[in-house]
Amino acid sequence: MATALFVWAGTGSAVASNHWMIDGGSDNDPAQLLGIAIAFGLTISVLAYGIGHISGGHINPAVTLAFMVLGKQSIVGGLLYMLAQCIGAVLGSLLLWGCTASLTAHCDDIEGLAERLDEFNLGICKGSSLEGGGYGPAWNLGANAVNERVTDGCAFLLELIGTYVLVVTVLNSAVSAKSAAGNAAPMAIGWAVLIVHINLIPYTGCGINPARSLGPMVVDSLGGAAANVWVRGAWVYYTAPFVGSLLAAATYKYVFEEPAAEVPAEEERESKAPPSPAKTAAPTSADNLEASAA
Repeated sequence: MATALFVWAGTGSAVASNHWMIDGGSDNDPAQLLGIAIAFGLTISVLAYGIGHISGGHINPAVTLAFMVLGKQSIVGGLLYMLAQCIGAVLGSLLLWGCTASLTAHCDDIEGLAERLDEFNLGICKGSSLEGGGYGPAWNLGANAVNERVTDGCAFLLELIGTYVLVVTVLNSAVSAKSAAGNAAPMAIGWAVLIVHINLIPYTGCGINPARSLGPMVVDSLGGAAANVWVRGAWVYYTAPFVGSLLAAATYKYVFEEPAAEVPAEEERESKAPPSPAKTAAPTSADNLEASAA
């Protein structure tokens, strides 16, 4: 549920913030970028507060992987989490498609569009056109794509670093016994997501979450836009986040995590010694009374 709502809100902000006018969307508009980043960051914080006490609020397979390798999540449990996250992401994109389907309803009315060049949905049509003709989901439902001026190698490094920032923040704010974040951990995690999105959106659209990347790509494929989204660099979104997560987990374990305190030998021997007769004496009548009252 949480991953579905995250994808619906985050990618929904990308669709809603696009320019719906004649020329479609402008490249890297600062206000558009900031609005999308804030939406992703705030949504993570809200959902972490809402379901963190129930499931831990992973929402991201890369985060779950870090918990698995650190032994804080079982292998089977982690894989089930990842499956749920991916299913949720697809459902979230389906919901977004349903909410925005009407935006491209008039795109096939070529004659009508020619007569109404200032119609708001012309930009949507341009941004949602398919290579073979026709129109897919609006703005590809916010699917990630590597900018044409960014190489796959740069995209991989960007996604790796972005995921590293996120996972290190999760581990040090929400997992570490030394954390001073307390109930503010979801805020710190949301801010990390916001910061990373501000940096990565112009380059890769900012994935840092394989489930978030998968949902729109699958639903776009159902809508006939597979050629629009499974393009150069698509593999980056399913490899770099996991590498970044593993590096963050290693950093946490070998740099930040406090080792378990060793029990002094004398205390250990005392803990293993049989209890003294005084400690095993029969309970008194007062003890029985208290037990009965309980």
